[in-house]
Amino acid sequence: MSLELYLVYLATIVVLLAAPGPMTLMTLSTSVRYGHGKALFTVIGSNLAGLIVMALSATGVGALLSSQPVLFEMLKVAGAAYLIWLGVSAWRAKTNDCSCNSFAEQECEPLKLFLKTVMIGISNPKGLIFFAALFPQFLHADQPLLPQLTVLCLTFTAVDFIILNLVAMGGCRLANSLAHPTSQRRFNRACAVVFLALGGSVALA
Repeated sequence: MSLELYLVYLATIVVLLAAPGPMTLMTLSTSVRYGHGKALFTVIGSNLAGLIVMALSATGVGALLSSQPVLFEMLKVAGAAYLIWLGVSAWRAKTNDCSCNSFAEQECEPLKLFLKTVMIGISNPKGLIFFAALFPQFLHADQPLLPQLTVLCLTFTAVDFIILNLVAMGGCRLANSLAHPTSQRRFNRACAVVFLALGGSVALA
């Protein structure tokens, strides 16, 4: 892969990952409620989910889904239902003191945050088809594919890690202005509306 082509790929994924989406919202809401340290588990979960989806796409699962519309629709509905469930959960979430000084006192299981984020990442079959369509644009057929795919996947993961970390740090700063239960309730419900909208858009797309 030439340097010019790599830079085009890098710019493409920076724009893609900087756009608000389920992973961004999950990281932001976790950081606001539990702090930057706990939000790192959502960041790592996003990284793992991305690697899983990219690996499946590289092995041809994305192409398989595009040729099996019934299976694709089933997976899409399941992914949409999961996002809607997250929206309902966010709407019903309890309020608490979410100032940065109280993060250590908040009860939250890191493993649950990690697994929830992985589920968000792998529940949308569009990701499989997206990578199956994206990667060939940056691969040279006359060069070994594995090293090229490794570079593409690791670059995506690194950019994802950096951007979501910035989101998590911003969430911690935002938390100080959401310490009052009323403010936190509004934030939770705003997140709920976004999750519900994302779920609806996935289901109807």
